[in-house]
Amino acid sequence: EEILTILAGILHLGNVTFYMDGGAQISDREPVEKAAQFLSVNQEQLVESLTHNKREMRGEVFLSPLNEDQATASRDSITMAVYSYLFDWIIQRINSRIKSPKPPFSSIGVLDIFGFENFQVNRFEQFNINFANEKLQQYFNKHIFSLEQLEYNQEGIPWTDIDWTDNAGCIDLVERKMGVLSIIDEESRFPKGTDKSMLDKLHGASAKSEFYIKPKISGTDFGIRHYAGDVIYNTVGFLEKNRGTFRDDLINLLKDSKSDFMYDLFEGVKLSSESGGRGKKKAATVASQFKESLSSLMQTLSSSNPFFIRCVKPNAQKQANDFKNQLMINQLRYSGMMQTVVIRRSGYPVRRLYTEFVKRYYPLLASIYTKVAKDKVSLYLTKNASESQWHAGKTKVFLKESLENVLEQKRVAVLGSAAVIIQKRWRGVAARREYRKRLADIIKVQSIVRAHLYRKFYLQTRSAALTMQKYIRGHLARQQVAEMWAEKCARLEAELEAQRRALEERRMEMERLRKEQQEQEAEQLRKELEEEEAARKKKKKKK
Repeated sequence: EEILTILAGILHLGNVTFYMDGGAQISDREPVEKAAQFLSVNQEQLVESLTHNKREMRGEVFLSPLNEDQATASRDSITMAVYSYLFDWIIQRINSRIKSPKPPFSSIGVLDIFGFENFQVNRFEQFNINFANEKLQQYFNKHIFSLEQLEYNQEGIPWTDIDWTDNAGCIDLVERKMGVLSIIDEESRFPKGTDKSMLDKLHGASAKSEFYIKPKISGTDFGIRHYAGDVIYNTVGFLEKNRGTFRDDLINLLKDSKSDFMYDLFEGVKLSSESGGRGKKKAATVASQFKESLSSLMQTLSSSNPFFIRCVKPNAQKQANDFKNQLMINQLRYSGMMQTVVIRRSGYPVRRLYTEFVKRYYPLLASIYTKVAKDKVSLYLTKNASESQWHAGKTKVFLKESLENVLEQKRVAVLGSAAVIIQKRWRGVAARREYRKRLADIIKVQSIVRAHLYRKFYLQTRSAALTMQKYIRGHLARQQVAEMWAEKCARLEAELEAQRRALEERRMEMERLRKEQQEQEAEQLRKELEEEEAARKKKKKKK
């Protein structure tokens, strides 16, 4: 998290821009605020360090305003210093982790360099980068050359001298006594030294070199013929950048950071006032430091086992599906890969172990009946290739590229015919499998259709049987109903007859009862009449 925070501060600090108003002034405060926040430094002190040069003389502090270019250089010096010390810290941590407790000790070094640069305007930075690439390319060529020679000797193959381009002359032009670097350092130490005086000395000391280019028009340029091409450098700002702009006040600013991690990064950095003074060695220039660092790097590479990783971009816009041929060719040329190809192609560029050769080209070697891989390969190549196109080593066979192309074509042809046979067999298997599948599908469809037809016949038969049963049951039911109706009618008639008889009997009984009642009533009436008659007679008697 602290590493990412510092990187964020570096990126925001790189966004700071300046304008002139009686001295360099910051255009936008927001990047400075974020940079100060992430780097944990005082914002006002950061602004002051970017726009003013702070000097201490006889116990007094003097502030002198910087111009726009000087302020930009101060900004860049802070970002580069923080990134450099952070990078060194990461490498030291990695080395401390992989370091074994007992000797021999192991370490890892990472060289992160962009590569050869050739812009419209090339300045001091491009000069240093291209010089480093010259040294690395020289080492790379010798490394590849020595690896080639070592492999040939190990395999017992006669070694023939290979003609390859050596860039020692270009390197000698830069780092020799009174070379380009020496003249730049010399002029940087003169208080009255200027870029123009430096350029005049360069023209005078190096004009006779075939690797030096003296332009006919521009009065501020010089050129060098590098391995990757001619580059014209603009000398404006060479001496100022070489003297260095990482001042003591900038170091103190970073040391005063509230971040413990930032403090640890710059804890061991010494101020120029601590190493300067009468009788003491002057501060080294950027070029001398760069040369010393490069020399140390070359010694380290010579005593280690280096791995080279060449990164190329298909296009400058970093877009997919866009391949620029010329850009790729330039990158391969600038990275030295073209020279490597020349070295490899001068001898036998294709090397294969015998077992690997037999495994890859087995279809071509099937007719050779021997179990020893070297004998099998030698017999085949002796019969099918000329002696100048291949050579048998102890563990490998060395081939010319043209022979490999012929072997690949034959291999493709044999494998193609075998593939056709396999395809034919496989198509037969697939066709039979498809036939069986379709036959099974047809049988399944037939069974389903038959089942449907049988079911339909069954349903029709069942429907007819039900219909017949329905009519028979109806007929029987009607017969039964008719019988039941007849019985019911007979029963009703008997009941009606019985009711009629009962009614008749009741009527006769009622008639009898009525007659008896009438007789009783007539008798009662007769008695009443008799009583009335008797009463009347009795009454008459009383009178």
